Amino acid sequence: MGKIDTSIQKAIRLAQEHGKSDSKPQSRQKSKSKVFDIFKTARIDRQVMEECRLVSEVEDRAATAAYKICRTRVMQRMRSNNWRTLLVTSTGAGEGKTLTALNLSISIASDVNQSVLLVDLDLQRSKVASYFGLDVDSDIGIGEYLTGQAEIEDIVYSVPGMQRVSVIPNLATIANSSDLLLGPRMQDLLKWVREESDHTVVIFDMPPVLVDDDVLAFAPEVDAVLLVVSQGKTDRAALERVMHLLSETDILGVVLNRCDDKSGGEYAYGYY
Repeated sequence: MGKIDTSIQKAIRLAQEHGKSDSKPQSRQKSKSKVFDIFKTARIDRQVMEECRLVSEVEDRAATAAYKICRTRVMQRMRSNNWRTLLVTSTGAGEGKTLTALNLSISIASDVNQSVLLVDLDLQRSKVASYFGLDVDSDIGIGEYLTGQAEIEDIVYSVPGMQRVSVIPNLATIANSSDLLLGPRMQDLLKWVREESDHTVVIFDMPPVLVDDDVLAFAPEVDAVLLVVSQGKTDRAALERVMHLLSETDILGVVLNRCDDKSGGEYAYGYY
């Protein structure tokens, strides 16, 4: 853990020295409604959610407390910079970035004044729908929207029991994903996002940086990036490479997953 911590602290210190947090305009549009327009209702499987360790379904005080701390620090940084869009990624597969994106979304939406739109942009290895046990009648998600087979009102789903969480899932493997992420359909979706509620945070769950070029292509379109690393799995050289590749991006922070904290039970989390 020491080597990973050293790399994290070094990378964040370099990012802070570049002063990225002040690089984006601070102007706000006039206040809008508190929640996004939600067009459809999905069904969920709470047993699946429990098995996937979503904090809404498990009694794990350490994990719940850690995600609340992460939520608070994330929201403090986002509000201070007038940020609304956050990309969640990792260096490689299996480091916990999707679980982090989901649990962070649930934790943020526990604030009655805050809503969250979670968008699955891991277009070749999508997991958001499966973590929720999501069941939709039409089997239409963002992949169909990006390929012109659906419109925005067809792909935004509410999550039963979570009043302020809405989801845009991906339900199919999408080829040429980085090209679609830079295409006009995605630009239209981002425009809709920006014109909607300024009380809503939009979280994009994306593939690991070193798996394909989707994150590097899409990162300029969002306000900030949250990087997830895993103790015992994330390679220090890979982490340093990812931080270099994202050097022109606002890195909001780094979440250390599965850290060996005896007081935190089997799973513990740290935010940097």
